Amino acid sequence: MEDTKKIRKQLTAIIGVIIAILIIPLVGEFIHNHGSIPKDLFEFPPTSPQEKAGFSLPVFIVFAASSLFGIVLYIYPWIFGFKRPPKEEISEKVKKEKLPLWFWIGMLLFVTTALIMWGKFSQPKIIINFSVIPLFWGFSFIIDGLVYRRNSGNSIISNMPRTIIGIGIASISGWLIFEYLNFFVNDNWYYPMADLVTTSEFYVYALVGSTGLMPMAFEMYSLLNTFKGLQHRYSFGRKITLPRKLQYAILLFTLGITFIIGYFPNQMFFIIWLAPLIIFSILLDILGLWTPFKPIAQKGDWTPLALICLAEFIMGFLCEFWNYLSAFHNPLLTHNPDYWVYSIPYVNILHVFEMPMLGLFGYIPFGAYIWVWWIVVAFTLNIPPYIVKKDSYTGF
Repeated sequence: MEDTKKIRKQLTAIIGVIIAILIIPLVGEFIHNHGSIPKDLFEFPPTSPQEKAGFSLPVFIVFAASSLFGIVLYIYPWIFGFKRPPKEEISEKVKKEKLPLWFWIGMLLFVTTALIMWGKFSQPKIIINFSVIPLFWGFSFIIDGLVYRRNSGNSIISNMPRTIIGIGIASISGWLIFEYLNFFVNDNWYYPMADLVTTSEFYVYALVGSTGLMPMAFEMYSLLNTFKGLQHRYSFGRKITLPRKLQYAILLFTLGITFIIGYFPNQMFFIIWLAPLIIFSILLDILGLWTPFKPIAQKGDWTPLALICLAEFIMGFLCEFWNYLSAFHNPLLTHNPDYWVYSIPYVNILHVFEMPMLGLFGYIPFGAYIWVWWIVVAFTLNIPPYIVKKDSYTGF
């Protein structure tokens, strides 16, 4: 009975915070506009850039320094107090299996779709209009097959096939939160070719297409975990714990920050990538639930956090690459209605494909968010949150 009450309180807190993330920016927008909501605020999909602040060298330097810090941390972790893993920790050999059937299915889906998209063909429309579905899921099957081969026949699909479906479903709501917050920063990204399909068709893309985002990240994370050097590279770091009072203060402060997004859309452009992660990770810790930050506090093990962030950074780079290859440029010409472009204030220079170079590093915190959001959804729906097996979040 006591456990039931505890779970109810946890669920109430989680649902309450989700509602707060959705309502607080809206209330701020309502007050900022003197008791009204702009008619075009929720225009979806956005198809053209809105006016943004120009380049700012001080802002660029701050974000460039932060990005450089992250690069150095990943490459030379021992500079920041990480101990090198014992040699025996990285010398274990694993029996390799044959590539499974779903690897070849994924290869067929991915390669066929990629050739059509990157060839800039105008037909078949059914594939072009919904290319992200076979592209993303095909790539997930490919990566899972590689994990299966490298890891003695163990992978997410082979061990827990229903989990990958659950992650795909969670991916919809996880991404739509960002599409929602994007409205309040005057569209950090937009879809200039969205009018190639009807609005209802684009809604289907936004829902079904986004199912592939989180599975790819978890599959890439699983693949990184098959490399013994990476498994332990970040395992012996510093413990960091936050006092409970400070956690509450950060949680409330971050929720408060979402109130002013509409007031300062240029200055707050980056906060939409950080606020959901900060809010949910702290909330889950307060509620006594596991997050990839927990091993850091318990034993200085940064591996889950480091590898999921690295996995999403890799996937983000690949997605930007795939997107860019689906169009001709100068002028932009593509048959892909899902093609996206960025409109970022202050740092909109030195592009990597369509993404400003520094914006690419936003995929790093997004990786941590993906795992935190999966735990939120799994707990709320009372389904196992484990990636592979009950006693392990971080490997097979």
